[in-house]
Amino acid sequence: MKKWVYNLEFPSWCPSLNIFGYKFNRVDNYQDKVAQLQHLSAIHSEFAISSNTGQHAITAYVEFPKQEDTAVLEWADKENSALGDILLLLSIFTGRNVFTIDDNSDVVGVIIADPRQYQWGGVLACSIPYKQLPDTEREFGYDIGFEEELNRIYLLMRTEKWQNKYGHGYFLFLINQAFHRQSLESSFTQCWTIWEHLFTVHNRRWLSDKNIRNLDAIEKLCFIMTEYALKDEIEVSSRKRIQSLVDTRNRLIHFGRFPVDELSVRDNAVLFIRLTEFIIAKILGLLPSNVFNTTEKLEDFLKEQSKAK
Repeated sequence: MKKWVYNLEFPSWCPSLNIFGYKFNRVDNYQDKVAQLQHLSAIHSEFAISSNTGQHAITAYVEFPKQEDTAVLEWADKENSALGDILLLLSIFTGRNVFTIDDNSDVVGVIIADPRQYQWGGVLACSIPYKQLPDTEREFGYDIGFEEELNRIYLLMRTEKWQNKYGHGYFLFLINQAFHRQSLESSFTQCWTIWEHLFTVHNRRWLSDKNIRNLDAIEKLCFIMTEYALKDEIEVSSRKRIQSLVDTRNRLIHFGRFPVDELSVRDNAVLFIRLTEFIIAKILGLLPSNVFNTTEKLEDFLKEQSKAK
């Protein structure tokens, strides 16, 4: 059994990916198909691809293992297989909406999935260790680290310990939504939901739902920052800066957008999204990439003098 796969972009020179027994293979005309996807800048790697608006494209097909396991994430469809989990991981780590259709389906119907490249996710993508695999039959080897790490991540996710600690991984659905191309305000709000959700996951055993709802947001943010070692200790001056994030969130919720004349507010929102990626990387057992200087920007943010409101 196999299915066609939309929008999967393979690592350069990588002919196939085997993840948890599902083998993803490039289609014969992969070069043409991958060029049909949205590319916001020109690419000169395995293929030369010009920037373009893009569309959905069938770039691969997936062959199924002899016996499928059930999904470990809590999908609405209780009969979902592990393939659904893997497609979600591929979407998050490749920055595109990856999905399948049946090989024998004559009618696809209306595809409502967004074909655009994700706005966010660079920290996670760059956190995958690069591992070169030599190939004597080709001019170039390819990065096998992507395949190895996704297998490691998925096996980790399927452990009972991980499932119990992280609320069955519901945050992965949230981060996939937050990464989509949309307004900065929308992504910031969705990332805020992830922080609140993770606080609940870690504290529900000793705090009631009412206490969690009533707890000041700054306490939740400080907890998450120390829990995931973004900061070893939150000083009084740092708490004032974190409070400014809370004020930004409250103002956004009530007035619908960030102030157009305060660029620092938008910069801080971007930092918050990048910090969310840092946290997700750690949960998945990765060493977060600092490719966007997130660590330094957090230190600069916490050292700034609190501004009068």
